[in-house]
Amino acid sequence: MRTRHQDGWVEERGTKSRRWYGHYYRYLTDATGKETRQHVVTVLGEKSKLRKWAAEEKLRKIIASVTKAQPKPNVLTLAWFVRERFLPMRQAQWAPSTRETNLYHLDKHILPALGDKVLCEIEKFHCQVFLNGLAEKGFSFTIVDHCRTMLKAVFEEALDADLIGKNPARKLVNPETREAEKPVLPKLQARQLLEALPFRDRLMAAIAAFCAMRPGEIFGLRWSSWRADHFQIEGTAWRGTLRPGKAKTKGSKAPVTIPDVLLPALQMWHEQHASAPADALIFPTEKGTPMRPENWLRRRVKPIAQAVGITVPVNFQVLRRTFATNAQGFGSAKDVQTHLRHSDIGTTLGVYTQPIDANVRRLVNAVADDVMTSKSERVQ
Repeated sequence: MRTRHQDGWVEERGTKSRRWYGHYYRYLTDATGKETRQHVVTVLGEKSKLRKWAAEEKLRKIIASVTKAQPKPNVLTLAWFVRERFLPMRQAQWAPSTRETNLYHLDKHILPALGDKVLCEIEKFHCQVFLNGLAEKGFSFTIVDHCRTMLKAVFEEALDADLIGKNPARKLVNPETREAEKPVLPKLQARQLLEALPFRDRLMAAIAAFCAMRPGEIFGLRWSSWRADHFQIEGTAWRGTLRPGKAKTKGSKAPVTIPDVLLPALQMWHEQHASAPADALIFPTEKGTPMRPENWLRRRVKPIAQAVGITVPVNFQVLRRTFATNAQGFGSAKDVQTHLRHSDIGTTLGVYTQPIDANVRRLVNAVADDVMTSKSERVQ
């Protein structure tokens, strides 16, 4: 921003309520050195509470604060832009879990590698080498892709602010990364685990396994969420705090079918809490607040899983993936997508539904037998 003296000017506006408005100019210089002037209007206060001279004085202070010498575009670093411009604008739009993830990748990966570089001097080469380096260090596709997405978003904001001429992250490609493990709980072990858990924990684990709900959805369930044969997502919980009306996506608020085998247990649990109001949590802590998923898994589930010899790490994503995998043969891929409430069926098929070797062998044998068997033989 160019530094020059100006006092601006004030005017009063309004019909029923008169207010003082201040006017001044901001001078911005882009990466090429071209200067542009922006007219800025700001509300100073109500006329009944602010004399004109006081409004003029307030405007001069505003001008002084925003026209202080700031770094020129050719010395602005990526770290400065992220902390001073990008995060103040964007993180208020992120859900708490998204904010935590995005800040982690920015602070842990992106800024240590690229933060000190001058914003307008960062090229596609620097960004792609950074992603390649993450892959070489053994980071998963999810982490590499998240960093790519964050870089693209940061530079897009810088482009909108006329601080760079083009987005160097627009055409980045994900390098080859290590194959992420996607374990599924074998049916026998799933049954052993559910039978070994105490009643309340068994009911919660069964909802995770058969309703395929996310942890924030389960621990945000209230009695009003139970609608006979399905749950209606009315909010979610995060880090022990209930977030009414919030869900991961708009589609996440779709009804969640409850299998018939769970209804008696759910009814029994409700009878034990007959005095609970409709807005009370179904599975609260002793203090009445939402449970933390990581604490429940660590204290209540994993010790029992280890005791009965479960070989697969038990968590909510494993249980959702197990449902998607076991659902093969009982319904279409669209049915599974609907139950998991994914917006993209590619997520259902590519991330959650894992191949079953026996099913693949049965398919291959059926095709081979069909080709190698004559029509007369098939009739016989």
